[in-house]
Amino acid sequence: MEKRERWRRRLMDIIPIMCTAPFFVVFGLVVASDRKRAASSRFDTLGELTKVAATLFPLAFSVIVGRAFVKFATYQLEQGTTLGLLERLIGSRTVFGTIGTQIRLGSFPFLSLGMITLWLISPFGSQAALRMLGTSLSPLPSTANVTFMNTRQPSYSGLGLFQDNWFAGFASLFAASLLAPSLTKLGPADLWGNVKIPISASLSNLVEDANGWREIPTANFTPTYSSLFGIPLGNIPVGNSTFNIESTYLELTCSNLTSAPLRSTTTPFLDPGLISTNGPFRSAANITASTSWAMGYLGQDMSSFLLPSTNGRSTQCLDCMDSNYTSSKQVPGLLLFQDFTGTQNVTSIFCVPAQSYVESVVACNRTSLSQNCAVRRQRTSVLQSNPSALTLLGLNTVMMGLSRLLPQAGPVREGVDQLHNYLANTPLAGPESRVLSVPLQDFSARLSQLVNAYLQGSLQDSTSFLTGTPLEAGVPATSPEILTAGIRNQTPSLTIPGTVTGLLRIFEVNFPWATIFLLGSLTMLVAALFSAYIRRQSLTRDYLPYVSSLVRESQFVTMPRGGVRMDGGQRAREMRDLKVRLGDVGDVGQGWEVGTGVSLSVGQLAVMDWSGARSERGGVVRGKLYM
Repeated sequence: MEKRERWRRRLMDIIPIMCTAPFFVVFGLVVASDRKRAASSRFDTLGELTKVAATLFPLAFSVIVGRAFVKFATYQLEQGTTLGLLERLIGSRTVFGTIGTQIRLGSFPFLSLGMITLWLISPFGSQAALRMLGTSLSPLPSTANVTFMNTRQPSYSGLGLFQDNWFAGFASLFAASLLAPSLTKLGPADLWGNVKIPISASLSNLVEDANGWREIPTANFTPTYSSLFGIPLGNIPVGNSTFNIESTYLELTCSNLTSAPLRSTTTPFLDPGLISTNGPFRSAANITASTSWAMGYLGQDMSSFLLPSTNGRSTQCLDCMDSNYTSSKQVPGLLLFQDFTGTQNVTSIFCVPAQSYVESVVACNRTSLSQNCAVRRQRTSVLQSNPSALTLLGLNTVMMGLSRLLPQAGPVREGVDQLHNYLANTPLAGPESRVLSVPLQDFSARLSQLVNAYLQGSLQDSTSFLTGTPLEAGVPATSPEILTAGIRNQTPSLTIPGTVTGLLRIFEVNFPWATIFLLGSLTMLVAALFSAYIRRQSLTRDYLPYVSSLVRESQFVTMPRGGVRMDGGQRAREMRDLKVRLGDVGDVGQGWEVGTGVSLSVGQLAVMDWSGARSERGGVVRGKLYM
């Protein structure tokens, strides 16, 4: 029996020490994971370990440290000490028990403050287990091939293939863009997430670096975009990516405006005679009384310089021109916009078209759910290109299609032309046209956006690509020469290499919290070792923490054999079925005298056998005096 009890006591010393080991293992795993890739399975495992550690830490801390206080109190009692110290030690086996004991004793010596500080490690250590490990996203550079629509490919404007096949789809997308919220119209992407290209003239106030690049601010700056439509992109990888794309657009500079009284009560309609099928400003239709606005072009028809088609596709593109045209033929044309919505006056606005070729740096952020792209830098293209005076409006078929189909693409509801509303977002102005009140710079930008949206819509199957049909990837253009060749070959899409900054999830250790967790674990280990050491230094058995110790010397409780010599824990096990009760064990022999000389009976309380309380002795009597 004695041998088994010795082994039990030794085991009780070893178990608390072993209980601290898992916390050091968790700490080691967490620190070893710092800056490592947070693979899903490993992240889940470590996350569960830290949660378990956070749950078990305060429980283990209270058992180990509370036991150390009891052992130390037993040792102090053997050596001789004050009741105040014993009360502080025995009452300090939990966080709130420690604080409550010090408050009850009414003083806070340095020992009390030290014990409170020690116990505060328990809640902080539990929180540290939850907070010492997290994850962050680390950039991981790589390369990827990105595909974008070639805006320098042939246009099908004015050809039956466009009007009979995808013009209806274009008109739907065009109407949706006109009715889109202002935030989308002014934003860097269209309704379908395609990236919009800024007009380079709207960036003229930005500083240009040595290579011609202008950095577009991301805040407090809104460039003017060249079209209602953006350029479709394909194969955008997940993460942050940047790449350069080449594009072209038509830029109109409107500077001449006239308003002439061509209507009256007697002559409600009069054709000004400038825009017609015969010119001078060429158009696909003549002006009638029902015409609200019209466009015509004055300039040389460059169609004769187009190369013949070899594959049955359209050759209406600026890169499809024979190189034999001379500089004399590169005189800028003139676009005339006439508005007939005034009750008396007709407004005529003359605009000079110019073809711009730009290179743009596009930055995209893509997740599994969304994609956000915007142009961050832009410069004039360094690739070989035609003179700016040579525009698509110089191709007669393209201009005829524009003048005939663009007015049909804008929705008209209850007499309200949404395309006209986009140009002149002002109330009706009586005899004058509404566009008369629009600043020419704003009118130039808006009309350019409408014309470019139409020209882009006339590219083959453009509506499918605008709404998300994947672009066909080709051979990556790893050099300007390969990219120029792809443009000259009139391919619908171009593929270029881009830089991708993927986001890799890695473990990140919060070392201040990890230090607190380590401090708490070390505190438990020291407390467990201290308990084992103190137990070996104590000559007496455990006495203080057991209720059975209260009745060890009581004459009213039947003790088992050897009960007075037993360890407190052994005595508790031996006497666990003994029924006891706090009861009246008899009166004080002489009673108690009050001031009048009357003697009163005063009872005595003690812990006794339950059977004794039920026989000659009874329970506590209400109203009786006890000492």
